[in-house]
Amino acid sequence: MSPGPVRRRVARRSPQERRQAFLDAAVAAIRREGAKVSMEAIAREAGVTKPIVYRLFGDRDGLLRALGENMATQVLHEVTRALEEAGDNPKEMLRTAIAAYVALIDEDPEVYRFVTEQSSTAPGATITGLSADVARAIAVVLGEQLRSRNADSGAAEPWAFGVVGMVHLAGDWWVRTRTLPRDQLVTYLVDLLWDGFVALGPVPPSPPPAPA
Repeated sequence: MSPGPVRRRVARRSPQERRQAFLDAAVAAIRREGAKVSMEAIAREAGVTKPIVYRLFGDRDGLLRALGENMATQVLHEVTRALEEAGDNPKEMLRTAIAAYVALIDEDPEVYRFVTEQSSTAPGATITGLSADVARAIAVVLGEQLRSRNADSGAAEPWAFGVVGMVHLAGDWWVRTRTLPRDQLVTYLVDLLWDGFVALGPVPPSPPPAPA
């Protein structure tokens, strides 16, 4: 089909619908061509010219932010659902939340890499916009859980950023290497967060210094 009919159909939609249609086209192009997909390929997928994509999102960074916001919303939905299904078992809540995050990485790796790899190249970036958005949203959920238990809710934000930062970097490593099954990755992360380094056992005493 020529771009003309597609462009006319998109033009008849509301601005929000047009924006979502372009994002859907971008996701389709990224899945097909990988994280290094060009803006030209994304424009072709949407049936428009590249300047129209730039007009809608401002620049490539604008498209990255929009895709990151979509993915963050999806992650939050899955994590929140997982927390609700886990009930009142704190360790199970942790496992289901991490499993939901890792599952999204596993099921849409090229889109994840497109958003995180290119977002993290911004000057001064220490954690991608996607991860920061997810951490802020999880902090809200954690705060509610802590308050419901009459615990200090001040821990919610640092805990959320710490957990998401760790899971993000571990998942980023795993999606590239896949040196172990996904469930095993989740178990390792849960064990570290839940039990810390207790699995290493007691630190042996230092040997006495050798006689002079």
